[in-house]
Amino acid sequence: MVKISSIFVLGILVMLMPFSGFPFGWKDAIYKICGLAIIVLSLLIRKELHEVLRSLHNNEVIKADTFTESIPQEKSGDEK
Repeated sequence: MVKISSIFVLGILVMLMPFSGFPFGWKDAIYKICGLAIIVLSLLIRKELHEVLRSLHNNEVIKADTFTESIPQEKSGDEK
């Protein structure tokens, strides 16, 4: 969720940049840094999304370190 919020904040920064009063050189550098940050964050989000989708569509049993207590089999009336 932090990555999505960061992209949102960078978008607001880019939207407000023309009204900031910075010189053109600074604005150009800030635009490039924000653009690069948006690209990196979107690629990280895409990677996480693919991992989640892969795990959802995976038919293999997920092995987890859990404890299961064994229950003894009850003997039927024929065996004594």
